[in-house]
Amino acid sequence: MISKFNENGLPITGAFSASVNRDERGRPLGTFQHGRWHVTESVNRSVPLEGRVYRAYERRPASYDAMFRASVANGPDREAVVCGGRRVRYAELDRIVEQTAFGFIASGLRRGDRVAIMLDNRLEYVVAVLACVRAGGIAIPLGTRLGQSEVSHVVGDAAPILAVTATEWLPKFPKQSSLRRTFIVDGDSASKDHFDQLQKATEATLPVLDCDEVMMIFYTSGTTGKPKGACLTHMNFVHTCLHYLYALAIDEPQRGLLVVPATHIAGFGPLASVTLASGGTIVMAREFNADQVLDLIGLERITYAVLVPSMYQLLVMKSSVRDYDISCWKYGIYGGAIMPPATIERFSELAPNLRMINAYGATETCAVCTIMPSELTRSAPTSVGFSLECDDIVVVEEAGNPAADGEHGELWIRGPNVSPGYWNNPEATKQAFVDGFWKSGDVGKRDSSGLLYVNDRLKDMINRGGFKVFSAEVENALLTHPNVEDCAVVGVPDLVLGEKTFAFVKQRNNGLNRDELRQYLFERIADYKVPDFWIIGEHPVPRNQNGKIQKAELRKMANSCLAQSQTEM
Repeated sequence: MISKFNENGLPITGAFSASVNRDERGRPLGTFQHGRWHVTESVNRSVPLEGRVYRAYERRPASYDAMFRASVANGPDREAVVCGGRRVRYAELDRIVEQTAFGFIASGLRRGDRVAIMLDNRLEYVVAVLACVRAGGIAIPLGTRLGQSEVSHVVGDAAPILAVTATEWLPKFPKQSSLRRTFIVDGDSASKDHFDQLQKATEATLPVLDCDEVMMIFYTSGTTGKPKGACLTHMNFVHTCLHYLYALAIDEPQRGLLVVPATHIAGFGPLASVTLASGGTIVMAREFNADQVLDLIGLERITYAVLVPSMYQLLVMKSSVRDYDISCWKYGIYGGAIMPPATIERFSELAPNLRMINAYGATETCAVCTIMPSELTRSAPTSVGFSLECDDIVVVEEAGNPAADGEHGELWIRGPNVSPGYWNNPEATKQAFVDGFWKSGDVGKRDSSGLLYVNDRLKDMINRGGFKVFSAEVENALLTHPNVEDCAVVGVPDLVLGEKTFAFVKQRNNGLNRDELRQYLFERIADYKVPDFWIIGEHPVPRNQNGKIQKAELRKMANSCLAQSQTEM
């Protein structure tokens, strides 16, 4: 068990030991050559936390900055970032990052100090993060849609000494805080507080970074309380990149479309970080627009994208989708919600070269801990795939024992991509991390082939008269109906059964009714799982900016509907 914590509420770093995985004859496992990094299946057993043991790639870059520098050395003249009308090559980006790092140091940044960065998808965001990291600081991304009180909480908790933002979001920062200086990316470039002025600083000594140092702190959504700062280390980001490059067999630079917020772990981890690690190009879009995205894919020859399922659905729903050339698109990563099988089938027609790949993870796993082989996506559309090579995922039943194949339980995850803990919150760290595993709060199962399925959040599981109903299972079944575009299922209180199920369905065409859907489900799932109450219409299912269903909002809507009418819908 984890028991020792430093002044920031993080487990104290422990010792390092090594052993090698061997086959039945005692020989080291084979190796895989990916570009510059010799990724080996011979793995180290490292102990960066008290009581925590995990596998890690033996030959790996020492830090994410080292990984980025290698991409610079390997292709200095390649495009690194495309944003609006600006195209920046690796050598230029590296120079800007280095000069900005000098500027941060000149502004008082010391090793371990935090820098808050509130920007939308733009070049300055990439520069600010990489420069902060190179200077030895810890970057704290802040989504531009956060409210003032949320920003105040993060700034108060993480105590950054510097901030980078734009004029429109400056009022969201507290007037009294730990911040010593705030740099603005727009306005008068001659101003001493303009972000570009950081590049004029004199050369400074840069620290030698260690893999176990915290690189970024992402604050998780506070659905059950104040957001917690998940600390992600260089080790975490390096392994997220290597896991993706290895699992997808990426052996050439990718052109990645960054349209999900870069301040979210899915934007910076699987998209921006992996693209740069491949020596590829980040093509940035500030917001999602189906026509603009389809246009960008063709114009910029996009090969790699990370989108939420609702975005994929909006793309295929465009009547003009066949007018765009998306034949260049090779990797379509998705996660965070269910992908309707109809959408997968539609993309197989529109883009035969596109590999649709489900990935499951969380902020605490540096965005990913499972990846679905694309060849299995159509045959097992509800699975999130296999655990990553260096990760261990255990399905734990209520009694605390590993569950048998096919049995449900909470997913416990450990690996080199898993956060060491929450910033300044030792109590939350103790509760969430047990024997080196992070307790995800997700209910899932593993089948006999090793495929994992995520059925629900523990708190969202519905107990209907003693029978467990997983909303994802019902939603998956509904989404196979050709006239269901989107759906969500929540539990509502019931005096007799404890809870009943309430379904929200967005139909593709008018005419869908409750009786038709009930009969459709009776043929596919157990009768007690078929929803008791329904709302069927054309209104979209509410989701947050990361594509996740806002179930708390839906529960309020369901309870309000039931309060107005005691008859079933």
